[in-house]
Amino acid sequence: MELRHLRYFTTVADVLSFSEAARRLHIAQPPLSAQIRTLENELGIRLFDRSSRGVRLTQAGLAFLPRAQEALAAAQRASDSGRAIARGRKEELRVGIIPPAMNRSMAERLREFHGSHPDVSLHLRQEGAAVLHRLLMSQELDVAITRPFRSVPSIREALIERHELMLALPATHAWARRRSISWKSLDGVRTLLINPARNAHYGQLFLQHCSRHGAQPVVDYAADDLSTLVWMVSAGLGVCPYPSSLVESLPAGALALPFSPRRKEMELVLAWRATSTAYARNFLAVFGVK
Repeated sequence: MELRHLRYFTTVADVLSFSEAARRLHIAQPPLSAQIRTLENELGIRLFDRSSRGVRLTQAGLAFLPRAQEALAAAQRASDSGRAIARGRKEELRVGIIPPAMNRSMAERLREFHGSHPDVSLHLRQEGAAVLHRLLMSQELDVAITRPFRSVPSIREALIERHELMLALPATHAWARRRSISWKSLDGVRTLLINPARNAHYGQLFLQHCSRHGAQPVVDYAADDLSTLVWMVSAGLGVCPYPSSLVESLPAGALALPFSPRRKEMELVLAWRATSTAYARNFLAVFGVK
């Protein structure tokens, strides 16, 4: 049995599609199928049920999957340690994070991890949720602080925070003295959103609520990131949806008001692969995740 056989098996188990697994592994489908058959013959069990309706794991395959993941994780840890030592440091942890999570409480948790693991080089990458999901799946990240993941056998996640969608507006705006904003009042109002080519999901929930309440804001895809967007709001160029988790970091000249009714429906999760390294699991422990 070779590690590549285990890698092929776990990839097919993740996506339950030989064609998609072959694409992710950058090999043709027939050789992939042949390698899976070789593994099944060597183990003496059938790992997948294949039918016209698709592919699914057999009971034996379900039992074998965590063992295969553990073996791959052990091999990856050994490889990571060797490379780290060659570079003159012990370990590194690659963490992805979406902008709404970059608040004070998150900074305190990163500080806590760094304080207890000073020998770990922490690499932080800020991206939208869709990009972080892809990077975690492709093993380019160890952990992601992101929106909820779609159901994937190899990915684990834990809810760590809920926050609500608010409206950022200039401090000089006519609405600044209000206690809350109704969705209907946004009809015809110039609203700044992130360029969907940079973050396709930002603004979707906001626009859905507007539509549900009969409001049609005048949308301007004005910037590539949230910090630039809210800076434009502070300059008086419009309003924008803004997460409650970042209210403390609003620039001077901007404020945020809740919508009415208030709903904490924006979930933030900690996502990691089932085969995560020991240092990744130590990072999870900072959030109370076991």
